[in-house]
Parts: sequence; structure tokens; C-alpha cells
Amino acid sequence: MKERMISLDVFRGLTVGLMILVNNPGSWSHIYGPLRHARWHGWTPTDLVFPFFLFIVGVAMALSFSKRIEAGADLSDLKKKVWSRGFIIIAFGLFLNGFPFNIPLNAQMAADFEFLDIFRRFQTIRLVGVLQRIGLAYLIGGLIVLYFRNNRDRILAAGALVLIYEFFMRVPLLDGWGAGSFALEDNFIRYIDILILGEAHIYGGMGIPFDPEGLLSTLPAAVTLLSGFWLGEYLRRPIDHQERLSNLSVIGIILFISGSLMSLVEPINKQLWTVSYVVTMDGLAVMMIVVSSYLIDVKKMTFWTKPAIVFGSNPLVVFVGSGIIGRIMYMVKSTDAEGNIISIKQAIYSGFFVPLAGELNGSLLFAITNILLWLAILWYLYSKKIFVKI
Repeated sequence: MKERMISLDVFRGLTVGLMILVNNPGSWSHIYGPLRHARWHGWTPTDLVFPFFLFIVGVAMALSFSKRIEAGADLSDLKKKVWSRGFIIIAFGLFLNGFPFNIPLNAQMAADFEFLDIFRRFQTIRLVGVLQRIGLAYLIGGLIVLYFRNNRDRILAAGALVLIYEFFMRVPLLDGWGAGSFALEDNFIRYIDILILGEAHIYGGMGIPFDPEGLLSTLPAAVTLLSGFWLGEYLRRPIDHQERLSNLSVIGIILFISGSLMSLVEPINKQLWTVSYVVTMDGLAVMMIVVSSYLIDVKKMTFWTKPAIVFGSNPLVVFVGSGIIGRIMYMVKSTDAEGNIISIKQAIYSGFFVPLAGELNGSLLFAITNILLWLAILWYLYSKKIFVKI
């Protein structure tokens, strides 16, 4: 189990590292294609990050729950832990979305600042997001695992989540919305979010109010987490390691092919978290774990694993921390050679990285530098055995 845990830690760390890479380019206008999300249907390597992370959360859940139960933990205590952990993750997401809550970080903000601006921020705060989806998926998946004590019932519960999602996406309940549409403008996920959350609290970066971490699409996201849980359960079985890798290879390939075939009737779409996307990403996640385990456990190629293990040791720290620093670098202003007011991030990117490597490669180098800086921070925390857990 210890060796397998190393493989899982490496997989988690690589996923977190890729997340930081794609979230922190020097310029959003200059990014290599594979480091962008698919515009709508389809997928790129960037679209692997979120489902891989949810998948590994599910694996960790299986290993953690079994360890606690074997140690004599009461199920009611585990349920309370799931509720508290889920809400804490959601709270971190809301904090990150609202930061810096209109607190002035530059002279222009300070000149116009009123104390009530802090509270006015809540009028337009985005209510859902990456951490909120992780928290909600953890709540749904964790409670299914704890309330349904055998895998047959858990599979039926996961199937119910899929059926609810497909029902609302395909049945023409309201004129002009849904009815099988997987387009940006009139999908039912968008309708539900506008109805419940309001346009002011929904992501607007796609030109119209639409949230890629919507409420309805969180249901299949929870199935992604449960898929990881079932893999974690399988990893606990006393099976020969070579046999396990062979079986998982077959499972991963079957899932990937099945998801690809499902795309003929339902598009692979990360923003909508379609069922074909769930199955395809599950297949790729299983295959990535097989590759990681083969290199580390079978071939004993561990010389490259330490940075990945360190990156995966404090995922909440690096996600929240990088988000806060990114916002500060955008909001704190400087002046360029022509006297224009620009952000500190733009000043660093255009003043150092662009002359060094050009706009496109400079943007990538900025992101890589960000990874290296966070690796140094996380390495220090790792060396001091400081791990932020909730």
C-alpha cells in the first residue's frame, strides 16, 4: 500500500502542477493551444486537470475512510467530518471569489473607497467556482459512500445522479431552454443557475452569463469523484500488483473508448461536465495512474518523483495562495516607460519575460517561473512537515 500511495501522491502532484501552469500565464492573450481549455465541445490537456483532481480526491476518500473505520471511527463522526470539510472548502472558494472584497489595493481604488464597498462586493460575488464544486462533489460523494454501505447501492445512487442530469438536459420542460441542447446559449444548466443564483452571481467570461461550475453539472462531477473512490477500493484489495495493473489498463482503455463513442450522442464538454466527458476522463485518469504506478512501483524510476510529491502535499495552500497572489498582482498598479498605468503582473511580464523570450514563450516562461516559486514554498512547508488539512 505504501508504494501505491507514492504513485497516487505523484499523480496528484502532477495534476496540481499542471493546474498552476494553466491558471497563471503571463498573458491570457498568448497561450499555447494545449494549455487552453477547449472553446466548447472537445477537450485539450488542460481539460484533464479538474476531473483528474476530483478523481484523486475520490481515491483519497476511499483510503482515508477505510483507515478511519479500521481504527474504530464511528460512522456518525465520519458524516460530520464530510459535512464540515465540504463546507470549509466551499467557504474558501467564496473567499477566493470575493477577494479582496473591494479593499483598495491601488491609488484609484483608494480614492473611490467607501467602507460599505466591502459589503457591496457581495452583490456581485460569483457564488460557484472550482473550490465550491470540489466541496459540493465531496459532500455528495462522501454522503453517498457513508449512507449506502454496499457498492451496488452506491452505483445505483451514482446512476441516479446521471439520470437526473440527463433528464433536465434533455426533457423540454421549458420553452426555449434545454430540450437536448448542449449549446452555450440555451442549455438547462445555464437556466438553473440564472434562476437560482441570478445573473449577477454567475461567471460572465464567455460573453453571456454562464458558469462552467454550475449547480446541475455538479451532479456528474460527483460521479467523477465516486469513480475515484471505487478505484481506491480496488487498490485496497490484496491482488498481485502486475495483475492489478493489467486489469486497470483494460478498464482505462474500455472507459476511454466508451466515452469517445458516447460523444456521438452527447458531446464531450468540460463546461457542461457531460456524461461522455465523465467516462472519457475516468478512462484517462485510470491509465495515468497505471503509468505512474508502472514507472514507480515496477521500474523503480523514482528520481523524478520528489517535486511531484511536494506539489501534491499542500494542494489547498497552492490553489488558494496562487489565486490570492494572482489577484494582488493584477490589482496593484505600476507605471510603464510611456507613463501608462499597468498592473504589476503586466509590468513583470512585458518588462522582463517578453524581452527575454517573446510574447508567447514569455507567457509560458512566466507560468513556469510561477510553478518554481510555488515549488520552493511548498518544499519548505514539506521539509518542516507543515501540511494544511481540513
